[in-house]
Amino acid sequence: FVVVSALSWVEVPAAIWRKHRLGELSADDARLLVTSFEADLFGTSETEARFAAVSVNGDLLDLAARVVAVHGVRAYDAVQLATAMAARSVLADCHTMAVFDAALRRAASTEGFEVLPGP
Repeated sequence: FVVVSALSWVEVPAAIWRKHRLGELSADDARLLVTSFEADLFGTSETEARFAAVSVNGDLLDLAARVVAVHGVRAYDAVQLATAMAARSVLADCHTMAVFDAALRRAASTEGFEVLPGP
């Protein structure tokens, strides 16, 4: 399974629809991608969820604030990295993070994560 921040429920569709507004995706493709993501996040009547969403709480936000101070990443990126760090503290084999931002890529690597996609 894949561990994600509950913020992904907003962040992923926002990124997909931004690609549509930029003319990089058709509306039909954007809808399909959002629907597929939501099926992975919540499951469907036929399938189980493939993602485990970590709720954002005070402890996670505290860790994210420390991530911002150390790495200087944007707020949502700090929450994503804090989510990965929290997951790793519970799941020893959680050592890979999908990253699509250069600053977050550096921060995740510094924190010991293998980052995907590769350089």
